[in-house]
Amino acid sequence: MLLTEEQRRQVERLELTEWQHGLLLQVRELGRSVIGPAAKRVDRDGDYPREAIEALKRSGLTALAVPQAAGGFGAGFRGDVLALPLVLMEIASWCSSASQVLALHNSGVQYIHALGDEAQTDFFFTEVREGAMFGSFGSENRPDGPGPRLRSTLKRQDGGYLLDGDKRFATGSPGAKWAFWHSVPTEEADNPQAPMAMPVVALDAPGITVHGDWDGIGQRGTGSGTVTARQVFIPDRQLIGRPGAFAAHGEFFAAQFNIHFAAQFTGIAYGAYREALRYAAGKRAAGQSADAEGADPVLALRLGDMSAKLAASRQLVLHAARLLQAYQETPELLPSVRAAASHAKIIATETALEVTSGIFQTMGARAATRENNFDMYYRNARTLTLHDPVDKHRETVGRLQLVEL
Repeated sequence: MLLTEEQRRQVERLELTEWQHGLLLQVRELGRSVIGPAAKRVDRDGDYPREAIEALKRSGLTALAVPQAAGGFGAGFRGDVLALPLVLMEIASWCSSASQVLALHNSGVQYIHALGDEAQTDFFFTEVREGAMFGSFGSENRPDGPGPRLRSTLKRQDGGYLLDGDKRFATGSPGAKWAFWHSVPTEEADNPQAPMAMPVVALDAPGITVHGDWDGIGQRGTGSGTVTARQVFIPDRQLIGRPGAFAAHGEFFAAQFNIHFAAQFTGIAYGAYREALRYAAGKRAAGQSADAEGADPVLALRLGDMSAKLAASRQLVLHAARLLQAYQETPELLPSVRAAASHAKIIATETALEVTSGIFQTMGARAATRENNFDMYYRNARTLTLHDPVDKHRETVGRLQLVEL
């Protein structure tokens, strides 16, 4: 069931703080007015979602994860943990490419918050408030078999480091000014357990090449192609934290990673469901697919099933985010946080794939036309849900249950 706007607001006012609800309404209006109208063109042309990101910048929303004391919204790390998945879920319902670009940007901003010294946080938070976007580049092509998890290396030299390496799935790279480039010290390059270093790289620096070779079937506007670094100089001030420092916050960011993906999966599914309901309403207005009671019972059954799954997925995301919020003050909640993040990701994955595929059964053959482009939601869900395979989470949760027996 797609609630009326007032019904939806009544529920949200009960489950969210006044600030969270106001933020959500602000983002929803941007979705309706700017982000949504551009989404199908972004998908069709495989373009970076510039309209969406520029609208978020104008609203100051790219500073979501900047602390309030530094002029931002104070979402995420050491702040309001629930605010980020709320925003990502809403944006994903309009344009999931834009939500994924924003998710990785906010990861970068939070890494600055978690690891940076005073000079680094002052500089980079100012950059973000002025519109600079972050990427966070972790994935690399690796040969089969055992070996280092990261092949990008940092070699010490006077005043800084030289960076070499290749990154794939470099989401947001076409529009980012800065990127965290997960790497290891050169002397540890052959060590599979080497401590990870977190240099921030200027993407216009000599030796950096953004290849623009992303060709996914979905998420076509994320710019998640290859970026290479060849003897790129990284000044000392751009190494954030000592190598290995990220591990101190690894549990928080690992759980948040899964919660944010689950939020986006849920948002994609909701966007598809919203379009299916509007399409079905249009058919009913034209006198099609209606029985004596005014509704096709099979259609009603399918929509009701989707509505229940969406509601469950959304609540699991909110529950996991609230536990992660509490974990910041109560570390003994960690096992519950891990389980909740995995539960959210499992159910959100299933919901996204089932709803985005199932809408075609509710809409009929005309829904499969290129003109309508409803398949955008399924392609986006199928592509994004391949990140960090969900079977790993099913197994992890199952093992935890067996240990408790």
